[in-house]
Amino acid sequence: MTPTRARQLSLFGVEARPPAPLDLEGLLAGAGQVGRMGGTGRVSIVVDDAWRGAVLRAELELRGLTVTCEPTGEEDRWQLRTSYSALLAPLAAAWLDDSGAKVSPPSLTLDGRRLRLWVAAAGTYDGPRSYLLRLAPRPVTPPEVLEIDEIVFEPLELEEPPPQAAPRPKSEVPNVRKRKSESKITSFDPGPDEFADAEEVFDAGEWVDDLPAVELDPITPAVEPEPTVIDRQVADNWIAVGDALVAVGLPAVLVGADSGDPAYRIVGPRRISRLAELVGEAPAEAPAGVWPA
Repeated sequence: MTPTRARQLSLFGVEARPPAPLDLEGLLAGAGQVGRMGGTGRVSIVVDDAWRGAVLRAELELRGLTVTCEPTGEEDRWQLRTSYSALLAPLAAAWLDDSGAKVSPPSLTLDGRRLRLWVAAAGTYDGPRSYLLRLAPRPVTPPEVLEIDEIVFEPLELEEPPPQAAPRPKSEVPNVRKRKSESKITSFDPGPDEFADAEEVFDAGEWVDDLPAVELDPITPAVEPEPTVIDRQVADNWIAVGDALVAVGLPAVLVGADSGDPAYRIVGPRRISRLAELVGEAPAEAPAGVWPA
């Protein structure tokens, strides 16, 4: 009988220490934001799924924080926000500069407790061999654009044209002297006859002045998308987060920065297993195939 191999506790795993308010650095490593007021701080983050909001709310309340979770009004997005608390004052002091901008501190450390919050907020598989830790909310899907073949045009209802007068008999048409054309375009073009009187040639009823007006849609020139401009401080924050991932044995690749969907991609079963070892078991609310395993 083969003995069951006991699970080895990681020095950086969730079992290494009890939960603490400073664990919210895991949210700030991703899309989380921090604010301060007097001697208090507050953390907020937008998540893409209701189950993520429920898991994070329970995790934050476990750390003695008062939390609200409300829908943002777009797709299945939820905003999680703590109340201003003195427990988060050290976090605000470390992550905000004098102008109030979010700045990753040099002492940033990612352990199991912090990574668990990041995974709960924005972790997802990107194929069977890679796992994403998003650095910003997933871009909103633009509305579906119909192809030209799928557009149905309504028939244009035109007013009935006025009745045309009966043509004159050939014998009644006045004999008008016409000058030979001097046009160089074609010898068969009679050109303008300066001696002819239009009213003698054409009956007044043959002139149609009241044509139905048709409004055409204006042509919108194609607009090329502007290149994504990344703030230097935001890029420095991402670099610091990447260094903190390397420090816990999770080297990752920064992807999606130019497309507005930045994330760190952890590639390979061994590294994903390392992440799973650090963050612990999946919460009951997480759907199958989302939590690292």
